Amino acid sequence: MTALVTRPREDSEGVARELAARGVDVVIEPLLDIVPVAAHVDIDGVQGILATSANGVRALARVLADRTMPVWAVGDASARVARELGYTTVESAGGDVDTLAALVMDRCKPEAGAFLHAAGTVTAGDLAGRLEAAGFTVRRVVLYEARTATVLSASLTDALSRQGVQVALFFSPRTAATFATLVRAAGLTHATGRIIALALSPAVAAALAALPWADIRVAAAPTQTALLALLDHSRMTMTESDQPKSDAPEVPVEVPAEAPAEVQADSGPAEDKSTPWGAIVAALGVVALVAGGLATWPEWKYLVSESHPVAMPMQAQAPDELEVLRTDLAATREQLRRVEERLAQPASGPVLTPLENRLTQNEAAIRALQAQPQVPARLVDEVDALGKQVAELKKTSADAAAVLRLADRVEKVEAGFRDMQARRSSASAMMLAVGQLREALSKAMPYDAELRAVRALGGQDADVTPALDVLKPRAISGIPTAPVLSVRFAALAPAIVRATVLPAEQSWWRQTMDRFASLVVVRREDGNAAGTQPAAIVARAEAALNQGDLGGAVGEVETLTGGPADQAANWLADAKARLAADKAVSELTAHVVASIGAGQ
Repeated sequence: MTALVTRPREDSEGVARELAARGVDVVIEPLLDIVPVAAHVDIDGVQGILATSANGVRALARVLADRTMPVWAVGDASARVARELGYTTVESAGGDVDTLAALVMDRCKPEAGAFLHAAGTVTAGDLAGRLEAAGFTVRRVVLYEARTATVLSASLTDALSRQGVQVALFFSPRTAATFATLVRAAGLTHATGRIIALALSPAVAAALAALPWADIRVAAAPTQTALLALLDHSRMTMTESDQPKSDAPEVPVEVPAEAPAEVQADSGPAEDKSTPWGAIVAALGVVALVAGGLATWPEWKYLVSESHPVAMPMQAQAPDELEVLRTDLAATREQLRRVEERLAQPASGPVLTPLENRLTQNEAAIRALQAQPQVPARLVDEVDALGKQVAELKKTSADAAAVLRLADRVEKVEAGFRDMQARRSSASAMMLAVGQLREALSKAMPYDAELRAVRALGGQDADVTPALDVLKPRAISGIPTAPVLSVRFAALAPAIVRATVLPAEQSWWRQTMDRFASLVVVRREDGNAAGTQPAAIVARAEAALNQGDLGGAVGEVETLTGGPADQAANWLADAKARLAADKAVSELTAHVVASIGAGQ
């Protein structure tokens, strides 16, 4: 049996070893060419690696020397490659991206870190979307590109043309669809009618349905082990029509003497059509067997009695049986004598007549062929027309290659669109979290929970982290709003002005002066008052607050020195925190809006 394997070269070699161990010949036809892609791999804050293909594991191993990081593989084949490359902790989901996502969500926690997805330019399923919906962070890194073949190799074309392949193994819908397209382009659709297709999954089988296979069989599970088990079962259950036919020409077999009457009726009696040599050999064999048995009976008859002691009562029948054998031997000798007499007679007419008739017919056919004229001109024209049709077919094959390239581009665009949709969904969630943070700040409430939510969604974004660091110090206590700060400053202003005339040291004299000064009503100067006196500064700060300009008020208060500055220190710290928080939230909002607009 010869099996066709269509996986990429490295994967096909592993399958070929498995098949060779089973005594199966292998034809390797890689329909995907794996090309590495240069990429920067950042494992800072990563808790594990997501492997959705063996090619992704190999590509990651080429650029990342660390083998201690856990690998979560989609199936047994990817897990086996990871172990062969030296990764110490490997878990297999034994299925598809859905089972891999379920395994990760069951065994891992989002707060333990992000996941690194070693992927190609085209991926199947939405693994990142499922995990991110559960709170995980997935960093997808493109490490290779899988380029589809555009034409079948000459060796495979020859093998298909001469029916040199009996079984074909397909591991992915993409390679199955590529094989179907290339076979049709090469005009070899009829060649698959004698081949059994073994598919890894129903999706692979659906991609193969476009060709006329002898049969399409699906593995019990989407694993290489299950597919090879299906191959073993298929080998045991293959019918005679499934087995490869011999290339040797068929030899006509004459009808034996005991053939049914309707078969013999065309040429008279059976003995006139068949040669007696078979009967002669059979008769001689029987004679030799019986004679040898009789001659050696005294030497081996005791073996029968020793081996089968329970048959001892039957020994009394031995003389009768011996007499029967003698009678049969005499009859056989008589048949042999009659056969020898027939051989001694000259060949009769009825035996040779059919052969002479067939020889005469063949000679007449040869003479008729020799008498035919040269090839007519119209046949030459038809041959030229056929040549043009062949050229058109070759052109169609080239067009099919172009279609495959376009299909690759469409797949890349679709993958990019899915990534864009996933990023846009993440940006929408980020916008909601920033809105909740803004609302908590506007009410002077603690915002620790809201801040952690924003960090979970965008903590790896370099444009988000600085703003979150600004907001972190006041997350537990909250920050007063601008109206509250304005009211507080109005109550604090007299104390700031009084601090100008009070002694610097803390003493009974300062306390006495402070009490007397508090009885004096300080008249505020106009907001346009000039000068560096505390009263003028306080007046300008109050005017700025009345106009809603908290930043202007902070700028004025920052010019105070000495006792007035000490009086205003707490208010100034809260006001600066409010300005910084408002600026940080505004920057976060603008960044998220821009991300949604750009589809990122």
